[in-house]
Amino acid sequence: MKISKEKLKIIIKEEMELAKVSPMVGQSHDSEGEGHMAKRQLTDVHEYSGKMLQMLSDETDLEPWVQAKITIAADYIKTVKHYLEYEMKDGSMDQVTPDYGANVPDMGDDYPPAA
Repeated sequence: MKISKEKLKIIIKEEMELAKVSPMVGQSHDSEGEGHMAKRQLTDVHEYSGKMLQMLSDETDLEPWVQAKITIAADYIKTVKHYLEYEMKDGSMDQVTPDYGANVPDMGDDYPPAA
């Protein structure tokens, strides 16, 4: 499946509208911590990845740059997940708790898809 330039422009515009400007490193918000921001970003990743899973089939042809972005995103998410697991098990990161809460959208009974 190839994405037209118009569709890509729409996707980029939507992403830019949804994007929140992150505070500069070293600055802090009084009402929201880094955990809150990370949970919001992970909720977005969850939502968009679920939608992309529905859009794609096994036969979908993707542009090489699109496949590269998906590969990099998957690697980053896996790396952070394993880091947090290790830190939580080790006890050196007591403030990290696996609270997924009600903010995580339901992707349906068939998620993750069978391999």
